[in-house]
Amino acid sequence: MTKQKISSKVVQARSLAIYELDQFINYVRTIDPELRPDEAIVLTAFVLDGLPELFKQNPSLLNQMQDIAAKMKLKRHR
Repeated sequence: MTKQKISSKVVQARSLAIYELDQFINYVRTIDPELRPDEAIVLTAFVLDGLPELFKQNPSLLNQMQDIAAKMKLKRHR
Protein backbone atom coordinates (compact mmCIF):
# COMPACT_ATOMS: atom_id res chain seq x y z
CA MET A 1 0.00 0.00 0.00
CA THR A 2 1.37 3.39 -0.98
CA LYS A 3 1.27 6.16 1.57
CA GLN A 4 0.05 9.50 0.32
CA LYS A 5 1.29 12.75 1.77
CA ILE A 6 -1.54 14.75 3.26
CA SER A 7 -1.25 18.51 2.96
CA SER A 8 -1.31 20.66 6.07
CA LYS A 9 -4.46 22.35 4.75
CA VAL A 10 -6.24 18.98 4.63
CA VAL A 11 -5.05 18.15 8.14
CA GLN A 12 -6.33 21.52 9.40
CA ALA A 13 -9.66 21.05 7.61
CA ARG A 14 -10.07 17.57 9.10
CA SER A 15 -9.26 18.91 12.55
CA LEU A 16 -11.92 21.59 12.13
CA ALA A 17 -14.47 19.03 10.95
CA ILE A 18 -13.72 16.75 13.90
CA TYR A 19 -14.02 19.68 16.32
CA GLU A 20 -17.37 20.74 14.82
CA LEU A 21 -18.63 17.16 14.85
CA ASP A 22 -17.75 16.91 18.53
CA GLN A 23 -19.59 20.18 19.17
CA PHE A 24 -22.66 18.81 17.38
CA ILE A 25 -22.54 15.61 19.43
CA ASN A 26 -22.51 17.79 22.54
CA TYR A 27 -25.52 19.69 21.17
CA VAL A 28 -27.37 16.42 20.57
CA ARG A 29 -26.80 15.56 24.22
CA THR A 30 -28.51 18.84 25.21
CA ILE A 31 -31.60 17.71 23.31
CA ASP A 32 -31.74 14.58 25.47
CA PRO A 33 -29.30 14.77 28.40
CA GLU A 34 -30.07 11.16 29.32
CA LEU A 35 -28.36 9.88 26.19
CA ARG A 36 -25.10 8.08 26.82
CA PRO A 37 -22.13 9.38 24.78
CA ASP A 38 -22.26 6.37 22.43
CA GLU A 39 -25.99 6.90 21.85
CA ALA A 40 -25.44 10.59 21.07
CA ILE A 41 -22.78 9.61 18.54
CA VAL A 42 -25.10 7.10 16.86
CA LEU A 43 -27.90 9.69 16.76
CA THR A 44 -25.48 12.20 15.25
CA ALA A 45 -24.53 9.64 12.59
CA PHE A 46 -28.22 9.18 11.81
CA VAL A 47 -28.62 12.95 11.39
CA LEU A 48 -25.55 13.15 9.13
CA ASP A 49 -26.88 10.29 7.02
CA GLY A 50 -30.12 12.23 6.49
CA LEU A 51 -28.47 15.50 5.47
CA PRO A 52 -28.52 14.88 1.69
CA GLU A 53 -32.30 14.41 1.81
CA LEU A 54 -32.66 17.52 3.97
CA PHE A 55 -30.76 19.53 1.37
CA LYS A 56 -32.96 18.11 -1.41
CA GLN A 57 -36.09 19.12 0.48
CA ASN A 58 -34.75 22.59 1.35
CA PRO A 59 -33.33 24.28 -1.74
CA SER A 60 -32.43 27.37 0.26
CA LEU A 61 -30.02 25.29 2.36
CA LEU A 62 -28.50 23.84 -0.79
CA ASN A 63 -28.20 27.31 -2.34
CA GLN A 64 -26.51 28.59 0.81
CA MET A 65 -23.96 25.78 0.69
CA GLN A 66 -23.35 26.40 -3.02
CA ASP A 67 -22.83 30.12 -2.31
CA ILE A 68 -20.30 29.35 0.43
CA ALA A 69 -18.48 26.93 -1.90
CA ALA A 70 -18.33 29.59 -4.62
CA LYS A 71 -16.89 32.13 -2.15
CA MET A 72 -14.30 29.60 -1.01
CA LYS A 73 -13.22 29.00 -4.60
CA LEU A 74 -12.97 32.74 -5.28
CA LYS A 75 -10.84 33.19 -2.16
CA ARG A 76 -8.57 30.38 -3.39
CA HIS A 77 -7.65 32.40 -6.48
CA ARG A 78 -6.66 35.57 -4.64
